[in-house]
Amino acid sequence: MNDISKISFKYWLPQSNVLFIIGGKANNTDIYETFRAMGDGLREFFQTHGPIPIFVVVGRGGPNVIRGMNYLRDVLDSLGLPYRFFGHDSAMSEVINYALKVNEWMKNGGKDEIKAKLKI
Repeated sequence: MNDISKISFKYWLPQSNVLFIIGGKANNTDIYETFRAMGDGLREFFQTHGPIPIFVVVGRGGPNVIRGMNYLRDVLDSLGLPYRFFGHDSAMSEVINYALKVNEWMKNGGKDEIKAKLKI
């Protein structure tokens, strides 16, 4: 998962407004491992390429989701990125609608606000 994150981030993050991590409630996937790999990949991207203004929206459920969200939250806080987490009890349509609103906000000045906060 970490290698997939690195490849995806390298080619897609610079042109993105929202990092959208979504999925249904997993039964066999350890969400902590998934979020750890994604958080580590994001941290490595920032270390290699520098920070970029992006908003992270997460909607997941499954084994170790709380532990995974705590790990990912700590990474996002350390990088200074804004985020919003939704748990398994949130409707996927609600999460999608939220991500669409964030994307509009990013296009209409949000990206500049995050840049200023990141000092880039």
